Formats: sequence, structure tokens, C-alpha cells
Amino acid sequence: MPSAVAYFTNARLIVAPVSPTASGATLAHSPRWFGKSVKKPILGAAIAEALATSATALPDPTPEAAKRSFIPFQDAAEVKNFKTFMRDARRVDIERDGDSVTLTPLDNLGPNNGFEANDAEAATLPSTDMDAIAGTLLHLLGLRPAPAA
Repeated sequence: MPSAVAYFTNARLIVAPVSPTASGATLAHSPRWFGKSVKKPILGAAIAEALATSATALPDPTPEAAKRSFIPFQDAAEVKNFKTFMRDARRVDIERDGDSVTLTPLDNLGPNNGFEANDAEAATLPSTDMDAIAGTLLHLLGLRPAPAA
């Protein structure tokens, strides 16, 4: 299932594909960052691109590469370490299943415990309405009011 992840931390919105590896694990990679005032069409295009890119399998990372796999996300957020990244990070998982896209916000449990899905706040939208998907993502990240129904 095509998937992506979005983070908001240090005044930057980061979107990245989440691709399967040869062994079946998943790996977020190739993050792109935007300012918090990003326009919905630009964000929608980035989400669509991340979902499309996520269909391509990646080779399994070496143990050393796996340890360093989050550094591009820290760089995108302009922070020096994971603890600083996590300080006020917000996260939303994005999954496309056929004709729908589900956005699931996750609660930040801190740098030692990561994130926990908040399924009660998840939103499912038509996969063809990237503007609505972008608007809902911005809302779930706390950057915009709820989109009009």
C-alpha cells in the first residue's frame, strides 16, 4: 500500500515517501521540507509524489546506514539531533488504499518512546482530491483550521 509520512517541527513541514525494503521492512526516505505557510496545491503535489515514489522497493540498508537513516529528516528540520527533532514534532501517516487516502495523526511520546497512532482523529478522503488531502494534513498538524465540509 503506498504510504508517506509528514512531520512538523522547528517551523518546517516535512513530507517523505515510506517505501518497502527487500526484506519487507519499511523505510522513510528522501524528505522534502516546506515552510508552514505552504500552499495546498504545492503540498498536494508533494504528497502525490511521495505516495507514487513509495511504490518503489528499496534495498535493505546496511546496519550503519540504518542507524543514520533519520539524519536527512534532522537536516530537513535544521536540527542537530533526534532529541531536538522530537521536542515539538507532530506526525501524520498517509496511506493510499485504492480510491482513498487515510491520514492518521500520531501523538508524540518523546524521543525515547516515539509516536503512537491516534486512530480516533484519522481522516479518509478521495485519493483524487489532493487539495482536500493537503488541507486536512495541514489541519492535523495544527497549521490550519479544519477544512470546510
